[in-house]
Amino acid sequence: MRNYEITTITRSTAKEVAKTEVLEIFKKHSINVTAEEDWGQKKLWHPIKHQDYGIFTHFKVNAEQSALEKVERDFGLNQNLLRSMIVRLNG
Repeated sequence: MRNYEITTITRSTAKEVAKTEVLEIFKKHSINVTAEEDWGQKKLWHPIKHQDYGIFTHFKVNAEQSALEKVERDFGLNQNLLRSMIVRLNG
């Protein structure tokens, strides 16, 4: 298992639903969330999927590489998730 940081931008109109869906995706793929920060609603630099604002949430997780590939696929299928970024920590 490696440490990763995952930042998500979700629709501002579906804040709680989108956050719950992200956590369910993590649970589905056995990803352990060690820390979570809500960065709040911010104006996007440019509209994404016709949205001018998004809710930013930052997660620190422990996961296998193969699980993260499945998470990225599920993120792509989720209509409430506008963008995500996954960064591996510690080399």
